[in-house]
Amino acid sequence: MNLISVASAFPPHFFSQSECLESMRSADFWEGLNARSRLLLTKVLEGDSGITKRHFMLDQLSEAWTRDAQAMNEAYEKAAPEMAADAVLKALAKSGHSISDVDVLFVCSCTGYLCPGVSGHVAEKLGMRDDVFLQDMTGLGCGAAVPLMRAASGVIAENPDAVVLTVAVEACSAAFYVEDDFGVLISTCLFGDGAAAALWSGSGGCWSVGDFQSLHVPEHREKIRFTNAGGKLRNQLHRKVPIHVADAVSQLYAKRAADPQAWITHGGGRDVIERLEKVLPSGELTHVRDVMRDYGNLSSPSVLVALEKFLDSSDGEEKRIWMCAFGAGFSAHSCELVRN
Repeated sequence: MNLISVASAFPPHFFSQSECLESMRSADFWEGLNARSRLLLTKVLEGDSGITKRHFMLDQLSEAWTRDAQAMNEAYEKAAPEMAADAVLKALAKSGHSISDVDVLFVCSCTGYLCPGVSGHVAEKLGMRDDVFLQDMTGLGCGAAVPLMRAASGVIAENPDAVVLTVAVEACSAAFYVEDDFGVLISTCLFGDGAAAALWSGSGGCWSVGDFQSLHVPEHREKIRFTNAGGKLRNQLHRKVPIHVADAVSQLYAKRAADPQAWITHGGGRDVIERLEKVLPSGELTHVRDVMRDYGNLSSPSVLVALEKFLDSSDGEEKRIWMCAFGAGFSAHSCELVRN
């Protein structure tokens, strides 16, 4: 399977970490938090989190803290297809393909639920052919973009001429929840909204992808997952997640087919990136850090946005890329891209 193009899209509104803190301090929930929670939010949002700003599908930040469960799901239904469609159009523009060329659309997302899924909304919005195969993947959280690529590779193996789109989209602002819990509070400080689309086929493009690997560690499921709280999504995030990520990534990297010249991963957060830089022979994960700085943790689109940044800046010397994403489950997934 060959990569034809990759492109990202983000909401027009963005907010600095200090603006997020100011909005939280004026929210109704602020005084209901204990002193330790307020101190944690202040320390992270005023400190060196590695994040400069985050984009949200919001006109006012206060919307993130005041919406009930129904309003959150309605916000997701509006935001996710809009961002996904924007990313698709940008990827098509880069490739020279038109929307009528697309045969398959895969979408991954975990920050809301639609039935029919986001893929159906995107297909309608963009006027895709009525015989396009649509498939949505959920439940893999931040790590979903790589297994979505693996699903696309299976389709192309049977249909080499097929043109396949994989889209990762998350409206994290439609899944914010606040309470006196470390992981819940950290989540409100890290996540942002965005989408990334990649176009694939059996020929063309400069990179082929393969050597997919996956690792599932269910005993750590409760350390990183969404739970339900009064109809709202509540992100459960344990302090030891960076350690588990580093261990999983080390195991996957040991299974690589060959040594790469570039490493592209999901970011997760500052502590996660620092752990990754210790277990991978990558030096500083520049593009991963850039995504975190400019957008925060985007969940599933993050790794594709980092890939886009790498491809846009590459001088052509790198022949192999090792790519990895991880998230709920606990699960981690890798693949390798080789220059054609």
